[in-house]
Amino acid sequence: MSEGFVIDRGDHNSSNVPKWVEGEPERSFWLGIRTRGKDKYEVTTYRCDKCGYLESYAQNPIE
Repeated sequence: MSEGFVIDRGDHNSSNVPKWVEGEPERSFWLGIRTRGKDKYEVTTYRCDKCGYLESYAQNPIE
């Protein structure tokens, strides 16, 4: 397992697919959290129709 965090950069009430970013979050004065130069993956989440359990995966790299 690798350490990382999930980020969603929605501005002005826009909808975005969350992304998993490698490493620890680093604060940036202008951007909030710095992500440049870090590997990013689109997060896909599955939901059990019976109990509502959620399971998320980050398998698709984003360039």
